[in-house]
Order: sequence, then C-alpha cells, then structure tokens
Amino acid sequence: MALDVTELLGAPYENLMEAKVDKSPSEVVISNDNAETYYIVEREVYEDSLKQLGYEVVVSDGE
Repeated sequence: MALDVTELLGAPYENLMEAKVDKSPSEVVISNDNAETYYIVEREVYEDSLKQLGYEVVVSDGE
C-alpha cells in the first residue's frame, strides 16, 4: 500500500506565523518547497514518514 502524504500533512499554510500560532507544543511546522508552504504535524509523523520524503522542520516542537 502506498503512503498517502496528503493525509499526513493536513491543511497547508502559506504564512509561517499563522502556522506557528496554530500549532500545539507537541507539533512541528515543516516545509519541503523552499519555505513557500508549511504544514503542522506531530513529531512522530515527521520522523517516521515525512523526513525521508525531504520535508524539513521549520519550527520545532515546544517553540
């Protein structure tokens, strides 16, 4: 079964500040397209799946 990345990512944000405000302390903000679109995900989801697909953490958990 193929991994459905869109289910893992959730809603996209075009503004980093909006993503930072909406995330909970246990979540991270990630991006993979030169910081044009941001996504809020749980740290475990990032480590288990999205990191290997080239996504990078822009805002760490706890921030």
